[in-house]
This record gives sequence, structure tokens and C-alpha cells, in this order.
Amino acid sequence: MSDMNGFFKRLIYGKEGPDITKDEPEKRAFFRFWEIAWNKRFKLIGINLIYFVCNLLSTAIAGVGYMLAVSFYYTLSKGISIWTAIGQSEHPDQAQVMYYMGLAFVIIFFNVVPVFSAGPFRAGLTFVIRAFVRREPVFLWHDYITKTRSNLSLSIKAMIINGLIGFWDMILFAFYMACSAKDSNMAGLMPNWLLFISAAIAIFTTAMLLMMSMYIYPMIVTFKLTLKQLYKNAVIFALIKWLPNLGILLLTAAMVLLPLLVINGYFAFIVSALLYAIIGIAFTAYLQTFYVYPILKKYMIDNPNADKSGQSGNSGSGNGSGEDNEDSADGAVDASSGEAQAEGAPEEAPAEEKWVYPGL
Repeated sequence: MSDMNGFFKRLIYGKEGPDITKDEPEKRAFFRFWEIAWNKRFKLIGINLIYFVCNLLSTAIAGVGYMLAVSFYYTLSKGISIWTAIGQSEHPDQAQVMYYMGLAFVIIFFNVVPVFSAGPFRAGLTFVIRAFVRREPVFLWHDYITKTRSNLSLSIKAMIINGLIGFWDMILFAFYMACSAKDSNMAGLMPNWLLFISAAIAIFTTAMLLMMSMYIYPMIVTFKLTLKQLYKNAVIFALIKWLPNLGILLLTAAMVLLPLLVINGYFAFIVSALLYAIIGIAFTAYLQTFYVYPILKKYMIDNPNADKSGQSGNSGSGNGSGEDNEDSADGAVDASSGEAQAEGAPEEAPAEEKWVYPGL
């Protein structure tokens, strides 16, 4: 029993790692990534389990979006339902496995890259993960709930916008595939040049949405932004870091696909679901935040145009945020004394500064 209590204690509080001295040289990013991941492995599992439960509705919505898009495709192209199409295929069992494989991939991938996500809870998750990346102390449950509440309004708006665009992209792909399939009832409805443009638009908007989604929640928990500023910055980062962003997305997609492709039969879905529930969300969020945060620091936090006073009185006057008036979001710095006023964690924890929009 004591061993079990110790395991759950490590999930919540983590395991102490070796101290890092002030003069110790910074390790290369690859080694630093795995060192932090290993030291925070129990906390990653703990925050994953917490967020997984909070995100069940968004998981279901992603699945419904996929099923509607596939049904839309077969209705347009064949005039039949997906189940009728599976039954009429040469290998119904394989067709059914492929259908569920696509369902599993879309559900997991579009949640670990937060297109479909429980917005406020994703903000809480991102704050905790960002603390891991910055090697700052974090109180897992307390900070998760506190940052979920303090970033409520903006994260709900981002959740709705991302979800609607994600659903639209699924429908757009289904429509394109119905029009481009040779044996489709829609074949020949659109000229080839228009099909090419439609495919380019669908691919570009989906790639942009996925890339923007990696930056949205780290910016929500780091800066005081309006919705317009949030998406403007996300578009800029998606474009100026296009190739590195694409690399992170492909790596994430490979991690999601690996168990589905390597493991045979329906056991692949069980393994994928367990990985998703236990560690997959937090680890991919850690991967994305580890990549995104240095970019935000370079272009926004270290931006000489940024107002870094962090005073709570500025949150509603000209800095681009109406989100944190109630809670002052993540703490404030008293300009007269220079002392941090802690708000999110117990009194001995350091205050969290939320940067004012630097005008990227």
C-alpha cells in the first residue's frame, strides 16, 4: 500500500531531480528535452490523466466531425451510407479497420494538436507544461485549476474558432474527394483546375490551422492579448516558421500513427487509446511547448517594444487584454517596490508574470 501511495504522490508532486547550479552550462536542446521529460515523467502522467478526463467532450466532438465528414463523402460520391459502402467492399473487415484507423488518428491528432480541445483546460495544461520547459516550480492541480479559470474567456473563444475551422476543413476535404474520385457521382462536376485550387486551399488552411494551434495556448497563458492579436500572432508564427512547424507536426503525426501501423488488428486501437489517456497528450504538448516557447521568447518576450511592467492595473487599458481583469491572470509585479505579488500558488511560490502584448 505504501508503494501505491508513493506512486500517486509522484504523479501529483513529481520526483526531485538533481539540482542545477547557476554556473552550469546549458545543455543542447535535444539532451535538455529528454532530461526534463525524464525528471517530470510522473507529473506528465498526472497532468495527462487530469486533462484527459476534462477533454472527453472535445475528444467525442472530433470523432463526430470525422464520422460526419466520411458520411458526407459517401453520400455525395455514392449515394449510400458508410456502413453500406463497407459492406459492399471486396474486403469488408479491412475496410472497417481502415475506417476505425482514420477515426482514431483524427481523434488523437486533432486533440494533441489542439484543434479540438477543451479550451480553458488546455490553457491550464499548457501553463503547467510551460513551467516544466522553463524549469519553474509548479503545483500541479492548484496551478492547473487556477490557470484554467484565469484564462477562461480567451481560451473559450479560441476553442470555438479552432473547432469550427477544423470541422469546416474536414467537410472541405470530403467534398474535394467526392468531386475528384473517378467513380464518384460528382465526377466531372468541377474542372480540373478548380479541383486543384480547392485541394490547395484545403491543404493550406489545414496546415495553417495546425501550425497556429501550436502557438495559440502558449500565447494565451504567457501574454495579455485580445482575440485579434492572438490570431494575428499565430498566423505570423505559422508563416515565418513554416518548415520547422511542419517538422513538429509530422513528428507528432508519426507518433500518433506508429501504434496504429505497427500493431495489427483492433489491439492497435486499445494501445493507442491507452497511450493517449496516460501520456500522449501531455508528452506531445511538452514537445510542442518546448519548441514554441523559445520562439515566443525571442520574438515577443525579448522584444524591446514590449511593456514588461506586468502591473494588474494595465490589464484592461491599452495592452490588449480584457481577459484577466478578474484574476489579474498570472500575478503582477509592483512597480514601486519591484516585489512580486503571488496569486496562483502558495505564498512561497514565485509570482508568474504575464507579458503585455509587445506589438509583433
